[in-house]
Amino acid sequence: MNTITDVSRQSIADETTIGRLWYHGRLTEPDFLARLFDLKKLPSRDSRYSDAYGDIYQHMVNNNDWPEDWYLGDPRINILHCDDELYGKFLALSLHPRTRSDEEEVRSLVRIYNKHLAADGFQVVQTGDISGKPVFEIRPLGAGSYIAVATKQNIKKYLNTEYVEGKINTMHDAVLKDTETAIGTAKELLETTCKSILKQKGIAIDKDWTLPQLLRTTTRTLDFKPKHAQDAQRAETAILTILSGINNIVQGVAELRNSYGTGHGKDADFKGLETKFAKLFVGVVSHLVILLLETNGEMAELVEPEPGF
Repeated sequence: MNTITDVSRQSIADETTIGRLWYHGRLTEPDFLARLFDLKKLPSRDSRYSDAYGDIYQHMVNNNDWPEDWYLGDPRINILHCDDELYGKFLALSLHPRTRSDEEEVRSLVRIYNKHLAADGFQVVQTGDISGKPVFEIRPLGAGSYIAVATKQNIKKYLNTEYVEGKINTMHDAVLKDTETAIGTAKELLETTCKSILKQKGIAIDKDWTLPQLLRTTTRTLDFKPKHAQDAQRAETAILTILSGINNIVQGVAELRNSYGTGHGKDADFKGLETKFAKLFVGVVSHLVILLLETNGEMAELVEPEPGF
């Protein structure tokens, strides 16, 4: 059973057709579809041609005499009823830089896709880039998936390392199935961020600092004064008050890590923290890390956390 319904797929096809946002972009339809299907091995509907590539090319490139939505119900392609994985690849390919170069078209398609996919619990998210152009995937909503991707894309600007990307993936993938790992990895990511910023600024790090002490020292070194606020000083005071409150949350994260996170021995009958709490802390740490790195505004050298911190 497919989760993305034929109703949603038809709605996407209708809206993109009205907007003349052809799924194949700057490619011909057979060249686009050949990236998803082995058209040379699929049968032709036209006796003059030996395979699907030939008859699609004839009727959609040479003559253009098939209806615009032919691909939805054609049993060889069957985009309206194919499995979710294939449909996701179809949508992602329609946004790929090799398919489409117009950034406004990409934004319009992402908006259309997400509007209709949300009803079925899916979304389009950017997962990387090629030559500065975004690459997308279709993923289930929830489980912090949006936060995970946004975090990764932002952190890569300032801590572009496989280590950090691995931590982000681990942290968000573990939220639903292993809350201990999610909490422990979130704490390690925050520690890495703080230490990397402090090292860049030439500030000595006391090995005996707790995580809240490390965060407090980091925030004191950064300039949080808004550049365009009407009352910059008052705004900065408010921001620092918020950060002070976040530091209390981080203290809670550190304590949870000791009780529920990875890195400490557990009894055989130990039961981890509920998922909803792990999701909260992972989300807080994700956004806090982005705030610190963007405020610092420079690429920092990675400083990995010490075992048992």
